[in-house]
Amino acid sequence: MTQDELLQVIRQAARNGVTELDLSGNELKELPPEIGQLTQLKKLTLGKFDQQRGEIVGNQLSSLPAEIGQLQNLSVLDLRHNQLSSLSAEIGQLQNLLVLDLRNNQLSSLPAE
Repeated sequence: MTQDELLQVIRQAARNGVTELDLSGNELKELPPEIGQLTQLKKLTLGKFDQQRGEIVGNQLSSLPAEIGQLQNLSVLDLRHNQLSSLSAEIGQLQNLLVLDLRNNQLSSLPAE
């Protein structure tokens, strides 16, 4: 998925007030700051194990934008199978977050938040 295609998906999702968005398997290297516009989002999937295909479906994210902290309704953030080496402190602003899946990344530490 190109950056322009991703921006279109984000804008459309924001207009429609979607509560779940699955961006796994798109070879994303970064998320744009516009991800913070998805204020109604409850579940964001950026990596998973696809049961039907029996394969890992991730991205190539090495970091998340600070705007991830604006997703105040987010309760599930699935970041499996990426290349995250760190998480921004803004992840601590997600007060409704119940599930944070970080399996198969390159994290050496987590922010105190």
